[in-house]
Amino acid sequence: MTAATYQYVDLPDASVVTTRALLTARENIADTVAARAMMCIHGGAGFGKTLAVNTCLRELEPGEDVRRVTFRARPTARAVRYELFTALDLAGEPPRHPSEFDRLLKTALAERPRTQPPFPQVSRR
Repeated sequence: MTAATYQYVDLPDASVVTTRALLTARENIADTVAARAMMCIHGGAGFGKTLAVNTCLRELEPGEDVRRVTFRARPTARAVRYELFTALDLAGEPPRHPSEFDRLLKTALAERPRTQPPFPQVSRR
């Protein structure tokens, strides 16, 4: 995807301006990818979270298969499990019991590194 596609804008000669927030996002995302960990980037609408994540991932992990996981407000643990099951394209039916579901997700996530963005207004660890 191109930067224009990410932001649904098609401006000729447009480019991303590197701000302190973008540099912070890049550093945190790089640390997270290197640690094979998970992170959550949050903030208000219009703060540039999606732009920052997509820009950083394109630079840090150019060949990575990026997938979006979006949760409704105040998701339940069950809703999170189902969204991850779907985003990871896992085969079969989702397990009925939480412990089985968690084991399946942990196994799938451990198989190979995955970069799953959602959204930067970065909070430092």
